[in-house]
Amino acid sequence: MKNELKNRYESLYGYMASSRNPEYMKAFGSVMNEMMDWMVDNKADAASEWIDKLSAIKWRNYLTPHEAEDIVSVMSPKAPWSRDVWRQAMEALGLEMEREPVFNTCALWVTMNMIYSDSAKTIANIMGGDLDSIDANELVKAIHALALDKLTDEDGVFNIRRYFCL
Repeated sequence: MKNELKNRYESLYGYMASSRNPEYMKAFGSVMNEMMDWMVDNKADAASEWIDKLSAIKWRNYLTPHEAEDIVSVMSPKAPWSRDVWRQAMEALGLEMEREPVFNTCALWVTMNMIYSDSAKTIANIMGGDLDSIDANELVKAIHALALDKLTDEDGVFNIRRYFCL
């Protein structure tokens, strides 16, 4: 039964998408709105996950909170900042956390953790010390600047979703 339903849905979706008929798209959108209303009322956590995924249409570099947590949790060496600690540091230092439509906060958080994990010792060395001797705020600012370089690269080659195989 489940496979039959999935196949029917996929067939209808394919039919609508390949038709390029605005009326079919509106019908599909109307049903999707009805489904989302039900989901919000009955399964708010699941609805939030789907809305997070749909938010990707607004950004060039985008991760959902769930995707970002999954990525950071398996970084090696271990990522230094939880999302809350990172947000507090960004706010305290007055650093940009998102730039629509270029990157969202989760993409920046993951990129900064990635740069720290991969290159913090090298950055500290360039700054004239090691991780224990340099100013932590200056390290955060340097990593933030490097993350912005990646996420705002004009040729658009860096894509966080592709980088992390999403």
